[in-house]
Amino acid sequence: MKNIPVILFLILKCTAHAQRPSTGAWFTANVPVKIKGKWQMHNDGSYRTLGNRTAASQYLYRTGIRYQVNTSLSATAGVAFFFTRTSFDKGNPEFGREFRTWQELLYQKQISPGLQWHNRLRTEQRFFEETKRRDAFTAHRFRLRSALICKVAKNWSVNVSEEYFRQLAHREFSFDQNRVIATAIYQLNKTTQLQGGYMWLLWPQSSSQHLLTFTFQKTISLHGTGN
Repeated sequence: MKNIPVILFLILKCTAHAQRPSTGAWFTANVPVKIKGKWQMHNDGSYRTLGNRTAASQYLYRTGIRYQVNTSLSATAGVAFFFTRTSFDKGNPEFGREFRTWQELLYQKQISPGLQWHNRLRTEQRFFEETKRRDAFTAHRFRLRSALICKVAKNWSVNVSEEYFRQLAHREFSFDQNRVIATAIYQLNKTTQLQGGYMWLLWPQSSSQHLLTFTFQKTISLHGTGN
C-alpha cells in the first residue's frame, strides 16, 4: 500500500511524456529563388520545438521547382526531408526520418487593391523509415488551404488562413489535421519580409496545440531578373 503513491506518480509521469505538448513554436526560413522568366526554385527550412522547450520536436528542409502558368496560377513539384522525434519525451534521442515528394497548385485572386485570396491544393507522398517504435510505411496526404491576405498599412499585411489535411495510410483514408492561422507580415523591402503569428492545430481524437510561428523570407533573383 505504501508503494501505491509512487506507482501512480510514475504512471502519470510516463503518461505526461507520451502526450503531445499543447504549446510550441515553429521557426521557418523561406528563400525562393527566381531563376528566369516564369521559373522559380522553392526553398524552406523549419525548426519546431517540443512544447515550450528549445529541444526539437521536428526539423525539415523542403525544395521544389515552381512554374508560373499565368498571373493567377502556379504549379510546383519537389521533395522534402523531415526528421521527427519518435516520442514527446525530451529524453528520447531518436528521430524518425521521412522522405516526401510533393505537388502543388496555387491560385491567387486580387479581390480589391488591398485584399488577395489564395487557394492552395498540395498532395504529398510520404515515405517513413523504420524506427525502434514502428515499422516503415508509406502514406499519401492531401492538403487544401484557403487564405485571405489584407494590406493594412504601407509595410504591414495580415494573413488569415485555414488548412485541412486528409491522409491515406494503413488502408484508411482519414482526417489528419486542421490548421487555423493568423499572421502579421512586415515588408522590410521588396525582397525581404518578417512574419509572426499564431496557429491553432487540431489533431485526430480532438487533441490540439497552440503554436507561435516566426518566419524570415528572402527572395533571391538570378541572371538579372527583377525583384
